[in-house]
Amino acid sequence: MKHTHTNVIRQLAELLNQLNSQQYAQSLCVLNGSSIGQHTRHVIEFYQCLLKGYKSGIVDYDARERNFLLENDLSFTLDTIDEIISSIDAVGDVSVPLLLAVSYEPMQKAYIETSFVRELVYLIEHSIHHYALIRIGLQESFKEVFIPENFGVAYSTIQYRQA
Repeated sequence: MKHTHTNVIRQLAELLNQLNSQQYAQSLCVLNGSSIGQHTRHVIEFYQCLLKGYKSGIVDYDARERNFLLENDLSFTLDTIDEIISSIDAVGDVSVPLLLAVSYEPMQKAYIETSFVRELVYLIEHSIHHYALIRIGLQESFKEVFIPENFGVAYSTIQYRQA
């Protein structure tokens, strides 16, 4: 599972390496005014929340930092991606139980039993969903960027197409 994550995150880094800083941070109409950088920040911060939760025992995606350097500074973002890959690789027991904090009502938090590996599965799907949006932004605004065929495509869809 950790190997799959490394591949998923590296896909993003490889794609981002083709962009310049302006492309990365540019607001795109097709993304409702969001940028490639904003979607990237969102993906990265979910990984950071999970890694923080691995240490504390509680994962709270709603309490993410929202570090704007991640959506504007491409070099900083690529370094952060490398750190996430190293941190995931360093995790020992992926089956460690965790609590997931969720809040759908104001001032009311609920805690749901989960595990590190379960959240990794969620983050694969979450990341690929945002990659699909990034793909749309690139296809519409930066046609010169090479996008791998399966970037932003769910693993189940890839397997279905190959069958």
